[in-house]
Amino acid sequence: MGARESTAAEAAGALDAQSRTLRNSIISLAVCFALTIGLLLAVPGLRTAAEKITEAKLSWIAAAIIFELLSCAGYVLLFDLVFGSLARSLSSRLSLAELAVNSVVSVSGLAGIALGAWVLRSRGFPVERIARRSVLLFVLTSAANVAAVATIGTLMWLGVLPGTQDPLLTLLPAAAAVGLVLATLLIAARARHVSARQEHEGRVYVALTAIGGGVADALALIRRHNPKLLGSVGYWLFDNLVLFAALAAFGATPPFWVVAMAYLVGLLANSLPVPGGFLAVEGGLVGMLLLFGVRPASTVIAAVVVYRAISLWLPALIGSVAFLSLRREIGRPAVPSV
Repeated sequence: MGARESTAAEAAGALDAQSRTLRNSIISLAVCFALTIGLLLAVPGLRTAAEKITEAKLSWIAAAIIFELLSCAGYVLLFDLVFGSLARSLSSRLSLAELAVNSVVSVSGLAGIALGAWVLRSRGFPVERIARRSVLLFVLTSAANVAAVATIGTLMWLGVLPGTQDPLLTLLPAAAAVGLVLATLLIAARARHVSARQEHEGRVYVALTAIGGGVADALALIRRHNPKLLGSVGYWLFDNLVLFAALAAFGATPPFWVVAMAYLVGLLANSLPVPGGFLAVEGGLVGMLLLFGVRPASTVIAAVVVYRAISLWLPALIGSVAFLSLRREIGRPAVPSV
């Protein structure tokens, strides 16, 4: 067997392993949803929330599904900005596959980025470029969240936006977001300084140049006001609107800014390494919405369950189809888009 055939066989075997991992993760997600519904039906205090799910207004559920599709489209647009040299068909499928993995495997979107890096590596992309672009993608997908926390939290604390003026729920998250931005800039600057004195080889050098270069690339794109950066805003905004529509489906219509702030803080649990951040994210969202005064609790629980069903399953199903279609692409040299 020649080297090319051996590489193709290894790539096919690796893809089969990735397919099994995704399939098993989706099965785990289905089991988690079944356990959640069972819990809602079994516990007397939660049974009201389970009964409310059947009372949802279908027009709002349809709107929530459309919003989630638009959120996915935002990620596809942003991915195309970061990996613009890929053929558009490959770029779209790979970005949707990343969304599928992010839906069923938590840790703040890093699992999907890792999948994309593996596929690109199998197609001959240099490790250094993949690492730098992956950092760029992670920074840009996080930028809208961080900017929104800082802006909404500050304006809500000042009374400009409706909601609570409790500094623990507004000013503290806003200050943490600003601190995160400053820390990222300092880490990137330090990484560039250290990498300049490193030998130009090895994993440490690749990691340092990826961090420093990826953050620098993100700042350059933001300064140029590239229109495709709206993909980051859309990815965040429309997912927020899914939660807003889920609440409206049960008659709860708090101000959008309240939903956005509760969403931003509540989804911090998505960094936990459990299938889809399951239960941890739900608990965080329910808790934050209740702290922001959204009532009754049964409505909040029902809305969060519906929101999570849409925001997890829709990308998982669409992205899984895209992932399986990538089988033909593994091992082929990348063809730049025209």
